[in-house]
Amino acid sequence: MRTTPSLTTVSIMSTPDNTPDPFLNPAGNAPVPPEAPQFPTPTAPQGYAPMAPPPGYAPIAVPPTVPRSIALWATILTGAYAALMLVSAVLAPATVESLKDSLANPDTASPFAGTSPTDFIITPVSIASFVLLALWMSKIRGARKTRGEAIGGPPAVEWWGWFVPVANIVLPFLGMRAVTKGRASIGLLLGWWIAFVAFFGVQFATSMASLRAIDFQTGELARPEALDSIVGLTWAAAILLTVSWVFLATIIRITTRSETDAA
Repeated sequence: MRTTPSLTTVSIMSTPDNTPDPFLNPAGNAPVPPEAPQFPTPTAPQGYAPMAPPPGYAPIAVPPTVPRSIALWATILTGAYAALMLVSAVLAPATVESLKDSLANPDTASPFAGTSPTDFIITPVSIASFVLLALWMSKIRGARKTRGEAIGGPPAVEWWGWFVPVANIVLPFLGMRAVTKGRASIGLLLGWWIAFVAFFGVQFATSMASLRAIDFQTGELARPEALDSIVGLTWAAAILLTVSWVFLATIIRITTRSETDAA
């Protein structure tokens, strides 16, 4: 059975509600955006001061690294270089005779004639000894600068000073003097460097002896007796390098010990 709604019911359902929409502004035609909350800006209270450290407080200081292992390997490798030069001096007479044969008979000579067995390892050992010595000097320089000490001399000369023609007679010495100042005496430094420079001078004389033995117009061995001086020159070079190493090992030991005490 269908029920017909009364007029009162229809009137109630069709009459709009007079309750205002809370999301409309007073004009009734636009939504009212919610206001952002406002927070007061924090300010420090009057009389505030940062907390002072307690009496006797001191920040933790990290001491500079003392390169003991680098010092040890620098000493070992530079000593190995000197030891190989001594072995070369012992083998020099046989090497010279082999060189004479190879120059007199170049067509039948062995490609290894005139070379010592030490020649195959002395070059890499000398390069390694240079790297370790320069690294040790660099570490000493860095440790002293970390403590605020003034390090003179050309910067990082321990790396590049060896390769400057003519100037390399003094630049490495100046670098060593700068990093060991107040540690090693000037007498130790001069003993190391004078013997080392003399070693290279004798090495140059040894190369000249080989050139004097050859007639460059014919390319033949013209003066074999000139090669005999190589034996004495090799011994002189080995002794000079050994003396230089003794001074250098002392410099490394004294300077490293001083850095250990300072740290």
